[in-house]
Amino acid sequence: MHTQLHEVPMSTHSQAKKAKLEQPANHYKSPDEITKDADLSEEEKRQALNTWEQDARQMMTASNEGMEGDDEGLDRSDTHRLGEVMRAKAKIGAKPKHKPSH
Repeated sequence: MHTQLHEVPMSTHSQAKKAKLEQPANHYKSPDEITKDADLSEEEKRQALNTWEQDARQMMTASNEGMEGDDEGLDRSDTHRLGEVMRAKAKIGAKPKHKPSH
């Protein structure tokens, strides 16, 4: 008997999950929602929160340097959310990412 392995194309489900991990702010109303997403493993939740944290830090740096960027479609109250990300990470036991100080 001859069996043939078929390469399975990325499913819509895994594409959606990948998008959640790479752009969590576009898929969740708040960082806390990530901690409640039963579709994500603990590692995936950490990854999504790390991404959100990195984005928030970049936004803070840009706004501190006077580079506000395009306001179109942005809610002014939604600018950084770093505190929310940190609380969500603490909830799942993830450590904040610290930049090396060298």
